[in-house]
Amino acid sequence: MPFGIVEVIALLLGLSGFGLQNNPKAPTPDQALEYAMPDPDVVAHFDAASVVPGNYKVLMQLADQPQIKQSPELVKMVKQLVNEVEGARGLAKSMSGIDFTTDISDATVFFRFVPQAKNPDMVLEVHGKFGTVMLDKIGKMTGKAPTKIGAGQLVETGPDSPALALTGSGVLLVGQATYLKERLAATWKAPSHAPGTALGYIAEILANKPVFALSLTLSPAARKELTGKFEHPNFLSDIINRHKVAAFAVYHDGIGFVWGDSTKQGLDDMGETLDGFVDILRAAQIAPRGVAKMFLGALGSYKGDKRVDDLIRHKADLVKIMESYSGDGNFKVQRDVDAKNLKLSVRLSGKTLSEVVPLGFVAPLAGIGLLVGRGQSSAPPAMMVQPQPSSPPKGLKGGSRGPTKKSGDPCEGGQ
Repeated sequence: MPFGIVEVIALLLGLSGFGLQNNPKAPTPDQALEYAMPDPDVVAHFDAASVVPGNYKVLMQLADQPQIKQSPELVKMVKQLVNEVEGARGLAKSMSGIDFTTDISDATVFFRFVPQAKNPDMVLEVHGKFGTVMLDKIGKMTGKAPTKIGAGQLVETGPDSPALALTGSGVLLVGQATYLKERLAATWKAPSHAPGTALGYIAEILANKPVFALSLTLSPAARKELTGKFEHPNFLSDIINRHKVAAFAVYHDGIGFVWGDSTKQGLDDMGETLDGFVDILRAAQIAPRGVAKMFLGALGSYKGDKRVDDLIRHKADLVKIMESYSGDGNFKVQRDVDAKNLKLSVRLSGKTLSEVVPLGFVAPLAGIGLLVGRGQSSAPPAMMVQPQPSSPPKGLKGGSRGPTKKSGDPCEGGQ
């Protein structure tokens, strides 16, 4: 049964409870970079503790929310979704011993491009609640028993598959076996993340506790391989060759950028580009609200249609949805320029992420689609066409025009 407008409004109100949480126990740079590659081309970090537990709790309670409980169809859909999530969660736990909703705190992955290689070198470092039972289960599935190295254990799953390791302190590592063995050895020391280095740039970002962060500090070999894919020089190939660091981060209350350039003119150009992007984000917050107000103001002209009448009765809810999924464009901008080191840092923040990154355009677009669609008449159902026989029926002479159409026959052959 298709959902009506009331159900859609109720669902959007229910989903507004999802979001990103501030994690006071987010990993420090020292913790997140303990088993890092010393000179990675790409680093990506994800703080699962600020996303998964809170949103999982909201999902489990979604069917009990008053606006959802008013619709049996919505309750049924939400419960079906919950059952699917719980089924996947239980299957993963039985196979690996890991509960993805509670056992994973954060993950940081390091990549290094290798020219002409099929895949880049990789090390994934995951903090959480892990035990040797997990490696035993994986070992049984792959037919490879864990081996003890130093205070940790290693499982090599195959020549073309990444190995898994668990350190003595309970950190899960995934990557090429050679790298993992180095990190399990008693002689392993965490690489430096001094300012101005590849790890130094991501360390500065991690100190601000992002939910997600991505940092690029490409090596000359990686730059050459990437720019070689372009037929002609362009903006993208230029910034690949020119940058010292290009980083992007998502926080519970906004987003941030870090750009390090090799020339002053390049730094100025990127600053202008980011300023323009900030202007677009502000406009993207204000424009959906303006369109929504126009839409709500025009609803009265279409009274009498059941769908429109439902919207009019739920005007207050529609306004609440817009406020939940968008802001007024007045988010804070912190812009720091390090002229000596040719580095630009930009931080955009509000009360929530949605006050910076707009999601409110969805509701007004749906409203416009409703009004436009209502003004168009539905096309009549297509007539079934009876195919004309490929040869005259028996008893008709060649050249005959065929049988006379009977009165009331809904269609004629050949039309």
